[in-house]
Amino acid sequence: MGFDELLSAANLLPPLDRLRLSDLLRDTVPLEEWPPLSEDWVREIKRRSDEYDAGRMTAASWAEVRLRTRREAGLDG
Repeated sequence: MGFDELLSAANLLPPLDRLRLSDLLRDTVPLEEWPPLSEDWVREIKRRSDEYDAGRMTAASWAEVRLRTRREAGLDG
């Protein structure tokens, strides 16, 4: 099965299953194969890091952030 056929089949899945599939697929790509970050993202990361180091920002785990955003989007109970 080629990419286009796979994409067409995936698009037939319910929205939550498509999101689950995208999460699982993303997790299969090794970090060294991800494209490099843009300069804008690098600047934003540095800004946030500086804010955190100065005590003006707190951090949350990826699991907490993901759960909160999925709830806010109405994707989880």
